Amino acid sequence: MARLYYEFGCKQDEIAEREGISRSKVSRLLDRAIKEGIVKIEIVYPLQPVHELAESLREYFGLKKVVVIPVIVDHPDAVRDDLGRAVNSFLGEIVEDGDIIGVSWGTTLPFVVKHLDQYHVKNVTVVQLNGGVTKNYLSTQSGSIVEGFVKSFNAVPYMLPAPTIVDSTELAQAISADSNVRQTLELARRARIAVFGIGRASYDSILVQAGYFKHGEYEELLRKGAVGDICSRFFRLDGNIADPELNQRTVGITLEDLARKEYAIAVANGVEKAEAITGALRGRYINTLFIDEAAAQRCLELLE
Repeated sequence: MARLYYEFGCKQDEIAEREGISRSKVSRLLDRAIKEGIVKIEIVYPLQPVHELAESLREYFGLKKVVVIPVIVDHPDAVRDDLGRAVNSFLGEIVEDGDIIGVSWGTTLPFVVKHLDQYHVKNVTVVQLNGGVTKNYLSTQSGSIVEGFVKSFNAVPYMLPAPTIVDSTELAQAISADSNVRQTLELARRARIAVFGIGRASYDSILVQAGYFKHGEYEELLRKGAVGDICSRFFRLDGNIADPELNQRTVGITLEDLARKEYAIAVANGVEKAEAITGALRGRYINTLFIDEAAAQRCLELLE
């Protein structure tokens, strides 16, 4: 009965007459087939990128690749899901045996992990790009993100077991000099592929919620023009580092090293992140961008 309805397109009246039962019973049986898992319904969205927006951004900033996801369902998690699927497809095209893949953490990367396939590649290493230890109860999900990539690529993991921002330049230098941290940072610099989100400079930032800033510090950072961060390194709308002293207190890959990657893949969504995305593009920290159409349109407006 389920096959007649879902596969062959028969109407419920036709099925009722054929089976010698009432139409209401057909309806109940079809509903039961869904509830018992006999029939599974999957919604496949048309995820073709919005080519005109993508090409405009790619040409303006000289990027390798831009994928703009249409907003089919106007909900952040739905958009991130679609972005995650698109990134997964791209990684399947570029990851090779022996690659080192660097990953950051944040609110967008878990949606990439969610959609990763099982890749049949050998001798891959996954390395954390910036420290993920927080100063309070809040989790950055850095461990689960690395774990997700490791499982998908059957890779060897290298974590960065340190806070991402510390109290002094001297402390950041001392932590970075530790043999384990130094090895991880060296691998991060050598990574051919880096996958990271773009954070927006706001009080909702995970870095603020994780307790990295003392009273008044974040206000000062905003006064200096910070619009966003990549791997916990803050920049202005013009792409320049917002606070050089804070940058020196940050443990992780530098934006200069990130910019030298063969694939520096940024994933971001939401019109509220447009300034952060534009600043990152102007700083030339990105060469591959996955973004939604609302954010892409606003980025182009900021360039006018």
